[in-house]
Amino acid sequence: MLVVLISLGSGALAQGLLPDLPYPGGYTFLRYEIRAPGKATLQWILEVIPKDDSYEVKMAFTREIPASERFSLFNVYMGVETMGTEGFPLASLFSVWDKEIEPGKSYFLRRRARLVTEGEAEVLGIPVVTGIYLHPDYPDLQAVVYIPRLSHRALVLFPPYFRMEKKEGDGWSVVEEIELVEFAHEG
Repeated sequence: MLVVLISLGSGALAQGLLPDLPYPGGYTFLRYEIRAPGKATLQWILEVIPKDDSYEVKMAFTREIPASERFSLFNVYMGVETMGTEGFPLASLFSVWDKEIEPGKSYFLRRRARLVTEGEAEVLGIPVVTGIYLHPDYPDLQAVVYIPRLSHRALVLFPPYFRMEKKEGDGWSVVEEIELVEFAHEG
């Protein structure tokens, strides 16, 4: 997943797909958990610390691996062992990152992808619109996604909740979950 997140950001930025939402200032702390069935949880942490006339931005990925498990440092670094999105393209979802999203609507995105919004909720004080993200090139995959309201999008790197699901028979099974589990902003 680490590779997916890094390549999503780099590729989407290079193509002009990610909107430039200026950081609103102040202190921010984000901690996401990336979980996949049968795999160790990965922590993704970002902290923005105001300094006199600048900001110190720290980002870290942490993962606990049992001493009895054989692993490769290269694979851990590249995130290969936690990558479960099976190539599901996320750039289309981020193409609306600077647009207001309302519940109960269907949004047609780039590359024929679609976001079908359902309702509203709140995650760690962040107002969100809940929905399902679909891509026509991956009919057996879908993502449950919570898109933060536009007022909060400049403060988060990724939706506060994202669950990739794979069609299995008449139902859906979880492939991977990314959840914001800690959030603070003082501004």
